[in-house]
Amino acid sequence: MLNSDSSIPLYIQLKQAITENINRGVYLQGEKLPTETELCEAYNVSRITVRKAVLDLVDEGLLVRQQGKGTFVKRPKLKRELVSVNGYSEYMVSSGNKPHHKLLSYTIKEASKDISEKLNIPIGCNVLELRRILYRDKEPLSYEISTYALDLFPDLDKHISENVSMHGILRDIYDVAPAHNNKVLNVVFASVEEARALSCGISDPLYELEKIAYNDEQVAIYMSILYYHTNHVSFTISSPFDQK
Repeated sequence: MLNSDSSIPLYIQLKQAITENINRGVYLQGEKLPTETELCEAYNVSRITVRKAVLDLVDEGLLVRQQGKGTFVKRPKLKRELVSVNGYSEYMVSSGNKPHHKLLSYTIKEASKDISEKLNIPIGCNVLELRRILYRDKEPLSYEISTYALDLFPDLDKHISENVSMHGILRDIYDVAPAHNNKVLNVVFASVEEARALSCGISDPLYELEKIAYNDEQVAIYMSILYYHTNHVSFTISSPFDQK
């Protein structure tokens, strides 16, 4: 219970109580905070006091609000090396997380001018477009749209299934592995499609990462566009030590 006779405002006392409960593990990282009504009853304070305390903690980066879902204890951002060539599954395993994705669709279509230029293939040849949601535990981490030339990977559509690594398919079935990639990173605002996939608000800021992966013979093996909420990931760049 908070002390209404204290010179410390109730909303600051409530902020301190919520912060202490987060530090003690009462409210776990990634877990939904009790509703405003529940916090009012638990601490015997008004809704205005709860709202002020929670908004301050959101502004301070301890909590995060998700439109239509509630307020959650903020998880530390994943750090993703921008120049790495490893795929989602390899990265999740290396960072101690279990890879998990949801397959939304895969479609065979004709290559557009943009895709033909990026994959160095003829306009109109068959490509496979794959759409997936990549997760961190139960939370959407990334929305991925990737494209593969079927001349390079015949019958690729027959090998795709839930929770099978695409890099694993390329390696084990086609004996192809990415050796390096080119990436372009932009910040965009979530469309309806991206907001639905990432469970975020329309117009929320997202990282848009466009990647073209190449094998060791400089052949483009696929391209992908990945969308990440800016609250969930940070991109890092490591450069070699210059001994000069």
